[in-house]
Amino acid sequence: MNKQTTKLDDGRLLLSINKDMYDNESVLRAAHKFTPHCYLHVEALSPTIIGVYFKSKEGSQAAMEEIVDGFCNELIDEQVRTGVEKACGQIRDQIVKKAFAPVE
Repeated sequence: MNKQTTKLDDGRLLLSINKDMYDNESVLRAAHKFTPHCYLHVEALSPTIIGVYFKSKEGSQAAMEEIVDGFCNELIDEQVRTGVEKACGQIRDQIVKKAFAPVE
């Protein structure tokens, strides 16, 4: 995975994500799933890099690193879902349309 994690002086971890690999929607979906585990802040660091800041709600630094690893796995899952949606979304829409069409 094209990622880089940096430990900041205030104890937060910063994950730098390449926008060429992952789109904004996938990053935000993954971040939303991790809000029960830690505090997150997402922002553009540059035109090609998205930054995700992780702050512990409780627990050790090692636990935070494990959370970041889990986030990276979830980010891959979300990017695959986004790709499948783009490729097959019209097919799903047609199936739903037919399923709920009035019977003649």
